[in-house]
Parts: sequence; C-alpha cells; structure tokens
Amino acid sequence: MFRREKPRRVVWLVDDRQQNRKTFEQNHGIEFEIELFSEPDQVLSALREGRRPDALVCDVYFYRDEREREEIERIVDKHAKQLLQDVQSFNPAAAEEGIALMQSVSDHFHGRPPFPVFAYTSKGPYLLQTESFDKIEGLDAKWLFKNKYSAQAERRRIRMEIESFAEERDWRRRAWRIAWQAGLIAAVIGAILGVIFDRFARPLGW
Repeated sequence: MFRREKPRRVVWLVDDRQQNRKTFEQNHGIEFEIELFSEPDQVLSALREGRRPDALVCDVYFYRDEREREEIERIVDKHAKQLLQDVQSFNPAAAEEGIALMQSVSDHFHGRPPFPVFAYTSKGPYLLQTESFDKIEGLDAKWLFKNKYSAQAERRRIRMEIESFAEERDWRRRAWRIAWQAGLIAAVIGAILGVIFDRFARPLGW
C-alpha cells in the first residue's frame, strides 16, 4: 500500500525586502509551503479571510522608501562585519563559556533539563558564528537579549517560559501516571482471572 504523505506545513513570511523574501523561499521552500507578504496589512487581510499559517515569521522594520531601506541594510551589514573584525583580537570564541555550561547542563540531565534554559546575551547577535548559533539552537535554549526589554517584559518572558515548561512537564507526568495505573489495573485483573481459571480448571483435570 502507498503511504499517504503528510501535508507540508504552511509558513508565512512578511518582509518588505524582496531579496529577503526570495532567499527565505529558496532556503525553506523544500520543506515548507511558503507564502510571502511584503506588508503587515496583507497578513492581517489574509487572517480576516479565515486563512491560517502553521507559523508566521515577521520582519521587524518596514520602510516605504526602497532606497532608504537598502541603505540601512548596507550600513548594518558594514558595521556588523567591522565589529566582528574589531573583536577578533579578543578571541570571542574562547570566551563562549556560557555555551559550554548549557551543554554540560544538558548532558547532566541526559538532554532533557527539568527547567527552561535561556541564552542571555547582548553581544551574541554580533559575535556568535554560525556554528555557535547552531549549538545553542540544538540545546533548545531560549533566546533572551540583554538590554532589549523592559524589566517587566523580561520578567514576563521568563515567567511564561517557566509556566509553559511546567505545564508540559505536568502533562507528561499525568500521561505516565495514567499509563502506569492502567498497566497496574490490567495486571491485577489478569492475576484475578488467572486464579479463577485455575480453580475451575483443576476439577476438570485441565
């Protein structure tokens, strides 16, 4: 028999830069059904029509003037490269002790720490190389950028992750407890039936 293929997940990207949209689709179109939007209002309109994605990826900055948008991209790219070049003499990779700690914590709990782990950094977006980003993602750490949130927003993010983690953990515990109880009950019933069968079987010479 032919096995029915699972439908591909639908991912919406909203980004005002055409090159970003093109690159995203090239990178992820092989796995996801990509739908591209250039303006936030287009996404809202699609939602009002009753359409829903499986995931929404949002750009943050939208500029109406294309020349201004491209100039900002050029400036950010230039300074990011310059910053990375300037700090190389300090060997930032050798100072990534936090990643080593997160790895050690994960190893200690056999890959499933009983609490959420945050990658808390201000320099990370500028200094981390691709492999370092991949390590953190592989450890399922949550990103929390320093000096980017108000104290209240930062507390809320941490609190929500803790609550979400606790809910998931409690659900797993309940599922395990139910499965264990069901197995115990089945074992008791099996034992009782075995005794009854044995009593009836003996007089019959079975």
